Amino acid sequence: MKYFFVVLCALVAVAAVHGQGFPTRKCPPGEHSVLYCPRKAEPNCETPSVHDGPPGACDIPDCFCDRAPKVTVRDLRTGKCVEPSQCPQNVLEKN
Repeated sequence: MKYFFVVLCALVAVAAVHGQGFPTRKCPPGEHSVLYCPRKAEPNCETPSVHDGPPGACDIPDCFCDRAPKVTVRDLRTGKCVEPSQCPQNVLEKN
């Protein structure tokens, strides 16, 4: 009876923890879901590294451009992930 009770408690604990998974967002191909707390802004053509973003709730996931197998950043004009060399001329040269 003790064995049954221990196994039952373990199953309940596993179910409770599994149900509290981290929130994720379904992202398009070439992007992945991230959850930063405090929130961060993704790399883009103007700032090619993760940087402080707008204040907001920590439990809202975002889609960031993939960094592997090749580095991509968000083109803010189109909203698409592009290689840094495809960013508008002179945008990265300012930094």
